Amino acid sequence: MKQSLFLSILASVLLVTACNINPTPLDIDIPEPEQQLVVSSFSIPPQELALIFSRTFSALYSQSDSTFLDDDDLLNEILVDSGLVILRYVGINDTLKRLAPGVYVSLNAQQIDNERYTLLARDYKTGKSISAETVLLPPVPLDSVESTLSPLGGGSDSTYSFEARFNDPAGVANYYLLTYTNFSDFEQVQSGYTAGVFNFKPAQFAVFTDQNQGDGNDINYNPLYSGAKNDTLVVALSNITKDYYDYLTAYKRSGNLFSQLIGEPINLPSNVQGGYGYFAMIRPKIKLVILR
Repeated sequence: MKQSLFLSILASVLLVTACNINPTPLDIDIPEPEQQLVVSSFSIPPQELALIFSRTFSALYSQSDSTFLDDDDLLNEILVDSGLVILRYVGINDTLKRLAPGVYVSLNAQQIDNERYTLLARDYKTGKSISAETVLLPPVPLDSVESTLSPLGGGSDSTYSFEARFNDPAGVANYYLLTYTNFSDFEQVQSGYTAGVFNFKPAQFAVFTDQNQGDGNDINYNPLYSGAKNDTLVVALSNITKDYYDYLTAYKRSGNLFSQLIGEPINLPSNVQGGYGYFAMIRPKIKLVILR
């Protein structure tokens, strides 16, 4: 279906370019949409929380020829440099500290199993506010992560990957996030707060549920990952809510720009009231593996 659609689009483009018609160009004034607030978060055991607080921006931005990270004006428009971010739980109001433009952190965010957390954030520049709620689920142990080696095409070359194993707790529906990141990618974060955060190569990830794997069973995960010998991977397993699972599933389905143009349209769900993104509290279990 998608292949036929792509061929139809390609044929249409060829037909248009083959025509000797020169219509008068039309001036179209498209107003830039109003900016909305966006949040994304991650937690680090035992009690650290980091949050990226930003604004949406339009593809029609006047300085579209500039490189994103080199354009201070664009960064100032996107990153919330002056704001208030509060994490509320069990009667505690924890005000996050601004670490860098758009980056807010807490070193005191207690991680309590099955507790409901509320995020309140305000952008002083625009006057807009957002809120979000989530639940921190108990962690599930990551039993083992082992390196795997597979030959490529019957030749002398091989691809290096890994296998992760853990046991699914029985009697309750569980949803999981497993991420894997090359350890060398973390070094970019240390090279300057804001630039490091946005230069950071996103972790590859998979989401799955025991509804497909079987309740209470051992779960093995072998990603389609091709690493280099002696690479060190940081593998993390998190027990997540169904809502966060739905968000990550939709995010993964959205794919790249090409698939968005010819594939099914994807609207990402969100738990943020008055904005976009997703606020999550997770407690990952982490293991390192050297690919050999």
